[in-house]
Amino acid sequence: MHHDSPDPMMAASFQRTPSRDDSDNATDHSVEDSGHEGAAEGGSSAVVQSLQDVEEDPPTPSHDGSEEAGDMEDALYEKLKDAIMEAGSLRHEAYEETRRRQKADRDLADVSMMARDAESSYHGEARRRKEMEESLARERAAVEQDRRELDAILEKIREVDNRSAELELQISDSGRVMGELDVRMSESCSVLDALRREHRGEEPAADEESMPAVDGGDQSVSFLQLGLLELEEATDRFNESTMIGGASAGSRGRVYRGSLRGMSVAVKMICPDVAVHEARFGRAVDAIARARHPNIVALVGACPEARAVVHELVPGGSLEDRLGGEAPPLPWHARCGIAYRTCSALAYLHSTATVHGDVRPTNILLEDEQCSSSKLAGLGMPGFVAPPQLPSGVALAYVEPRYLATGELTPQCDVHALGVVLLCLVTGMPAFAAKKAAQKANDGSTPWHEVVDATAGGWPMERATEVALLGLKCCDAVETGGPHRPAELLDEALSVLEAATDATPGRTWSSLSASTASDSGGAPSYFLCPILKEVMRDPQIAGDGFTYEAEAMKEWLGSGHDTSPMTNLKLPTDELMPNHALRAAIQEWRHTRPSTFQRYQ
Repeated sequence: MHHDSPDPMMAASFQRTPSRDDSDNATDHSVEDSGHEGAAEGGSSAVVQSLQDVEEDPPTPSHDGSEEAGDMEDALYEKLKDAIMEAGSLRHEAYEETRRRQKADRDLADVSMMARDAESSYHGEARRRKEMEESLARERAAVEQDRRELDAILEKIREVDNRSAELELQISDSGRVMGELDVRMSESCSVLDALRREHRGEEPAADEESMPAVDGGDQSVSFLQLGLLELEEATDRFNESTMIGGASAGSRGRVYRGSLRGMSVAVKMICPDVAVHEARFGRAVDAIARARHPNIVALVGACPEARAVVHELVPGGSLEDRLGGEAPPLPWHARCGIAYRTCSALAYLHSTATVHGDVRPTNILLEDEQCSSSKLAGLGMPGFVAPPQLPSGVALAYVEPRYLATGELTPQCDVHALGVVLLCLVTGMPAFAAKKAAQKANDGSTPWHEVVDATAGGWPMERATEVALLGLKCCDAVETGGPHRPAELLDEALSVLEAATDATPGRTWSSLSASTASDSGGAPSYFLCPILKEVMRDPQIAGDGFTYEAEAMKEWLGSGHDTSPMTNLKLPTDELMPNHALRAAIQEWRHTRPSTFQRYQ
């Protein structure tokens, strides 16, 4: 079936073509602008509707048309179908695009809301941060103000402490000066009384009240009056790590190592459970201060408040430490030197009418490990307590028997204790065992070579036996009330120990004493001038408390020296005072010294 004219189909084709273009344009416009989505969707619907109408009511083929017209109609029909399908596809795509745009709009709205919330949170956080910074600044300002106030308070406290220390030092110095003035006044009165008695031909009577011994000389007393605070600072508040003695049971005092005014010192404090008589304490301290001898520990100061005395520090430990424990063995020549120096110290004390009262290895201190020197400590300790307390334990072995009955300290007490010390040095045994072993050897029950300490290193048996017999004699003469006086026993001891030391090659007794003068004649070392090394004729006490030959000390001061020849410290005064007691002892020694010394066999 053919149509005569292609006009209707051409019209239809013409009608279709713009409709499709319109659909495409509507779709593109929908993508470009979401505001025209409805128009695009409407155009697509119109095209679809038109095509559907054509499909439902296709044009009637012309009876006069040719076969070609039929083919064109079929082709047109197929194109219409394709257009319908394409329009449906475009419609679906437009729908999907619309959904995507709507979802994008919702997401954009959500993001915008989140941005607004975040901005609001940011502003809130910034506001809170600013408030916190302002609060922190206020707190810092308050803390800084408190710190400045605290620094001001601490500065005031330091100023008060410094001022307090200055005042305490001034008080201490004032007390020391007053004490020195009192002592000088007392000494002046004593000298005046002595001159009066000498003028009347009277002998001065011993002072029965003085303990542990009588002050028989006019030596000046010079020591520091210390406060408890200063002792605490010197010993780190009496720290246990600074304690160097007195920890054993039964000890009446503890000894601490310390540093006082640039000096190394030993601070001895009497235990709290030991009763102390204040007056006796003062007299005992005075007696210690007057004892100036190279082999006696020098007194530095005292603190009645703390019941403490301060001595120079002797760093080598005690003889008891060296004789026992794990200490290196003590050579025999060193033992003789220690014994000689101890005898010399006791002879000096007895010449000034002073009794030590506590001679034992614990109180014999060594300068160093080689025992190049030794010093006697513990002077005055029995005089501190009231009433006098008897020692206990090992110390009881050194006590003279009559003292246990009478409680009276005499020179015999020192001689007895010295004898026990000599036996300990020879045997290396404790006190009781040493005395018992020496007695057996003296009786012939035990050979001497089994008694003498083998660790002493080749001690000549003759000399060792001689020293042991001397120790027994010191003990027996006191216990049996023999005819020998303490002074005679000490002189004999010095002679025996001198001979024992001379047996050492390269050693002489002069290396153990302060004398090297050929004309000293075996004089005790305390009779010798520290400058001239000769026996003094006019002993004078200098400001350092040591006694010198008057002419030598005047020459020393006249040459421009203002320091002590012994301590190298500045002298508090350049005045000299006569040492009448020492002068009398030297004169007696010159007139009564024997030409030879008898030894105990």
